[in-house]
Amino acid sequence: MNNCNYYEINLEQPYVDATHPGSVHFYKRSYNPNISMPPSPKNGGLYGGEQSNKPWASIPVTPTATNYINNNLKSANPPPGAIYQYVGTDRFGNNYTPTPGVKWYNPSFFIKGL
Repeated sequence: MNNCNYYEINLEQPYVDATHPGSVHFYKRSYNPNISMPPSPKNGGLYGGEQSNKPWASIPVTPTATNYINNNLKSANPPPGAIYQYVGTDRFGNNYTPTPGVKWYNPSFFIKGL
């Protein structure tokens, strides 16, 4: 542990997404903090007409990993901490995944923690 100045989570560290403020809500962000995902097609794009509210119909959601994990997973009564287990394989310049609720554990080595 002598090769690292951080021995425990420094609670004074900022949230990861505080370093990337944007004009779009976390759940709706596309490839950067200021671009929003397009709205979901009505009826999942399968049928025309108005959005159906029948039990078998598709539910319009914003198709982002952050929305699926942090927002939609809440309805499944997940175990504690499950809604903060985000995708961890960013390909810089190719994708963007906001991680609300996650702080920097060691920003020098890009290590994140809760």
